[in-house]
Amino acid sequence: MKTFILSILLLILYCPAFYGQNNKEENSQFSHYSSSLFNSKETAMSVVSVLDKKEQNELNSKIQPGVQIQQIGDLNKVKANLQSNETKVSVDQKGNVNELLLDKKAKTITQNVVQKGNNNKISDFTLNTNYNVNMEMIQKGDNQNIQNIGTNSLSKNMKITQTGNGASIILINK
Repeated sequence: MKTFILSILLLILYCPAFYGQNNKEENSQFSHYSSSLFNSKETAMSVVSVLDKKEQNELNSKIQPGVQIQQIGDLNKVKANLQSNETKVSVDQKGNVNELLLDKKAKTITQNVVQKGNNNKISDFTLNTNYNVNMEMIQKGDNQNIQNIGTNSLSKNMKITQTGNGASIILINK
């Protein structure tokens, strides 16, 4: 009797898990995203890419030493805790309620951040790395979120581009 009651109880508890996924056949595997970038698997995977040598040199030449912040809009926030031998960071926020949190410790930091739209958020943490970090993060749209944690050989020259509305990217680099 105890096993029957336990079986019934477990069935009731795990019953919602059977209905957790909707297996509808639609034209696109990523159709439930509101972003036009996610129309196909190939496009979705190209959102995060690596800066080539030419792009790295262009990024290094266009950003001046130090931290430059340009904000147009209301309630935009930038919090930057940066430690490096050479720091070149450019932040451009156009819109309202955009937030940027940079906490990095690296050999050199060259980073360009663009947020055009409303309610966008970027959290970028690299607490200790021996790499020269060259990154570019671009958000064009509303309600987008990027979380980048750590830096490794694959992510040290990373470019992230988000367009559309309501997209999120979480990158964990070990």
